[in-house]
Amino acid sequence: MTMDLLTLADTIQYREHSIASRSFGRKLGIALPFVAYALDAGESISHEQSTLTRLIQVVAGTLTVVTDVATTVHTGQLLVVPANTLHELRAVERCKFIQMETK
Repeated sequence: MTMDLLTLADTIQYREHSIASRSFGRKLGIALPFVAYALDAGESISHEQSTLTRLIQVVAGTLTVVTDVATTVHTGQLLVVPANTLHELRAVERCKFIQMETK
């Protein structure tokens, strides 16, 4: 297997008034979900949860993750969302992030 070098912020582009996503699991040959997202300002992904732990790494902008409380995640920060936690993702400003899931 060869090594791959990715510039995460460049792997996905913003779409006006929209959410863009790109999955990398197959390309990287990994079984667990690994997805890059670009959310335009004001966009959100609501009420989702997973049976796996989610790792959310912001690579550009700021993301708000809402569970019982709101947590602001800034560029360079990683948030761990425990398995089976209902949460919402909100982009107050344009935001790019990667979401990985693990057992």
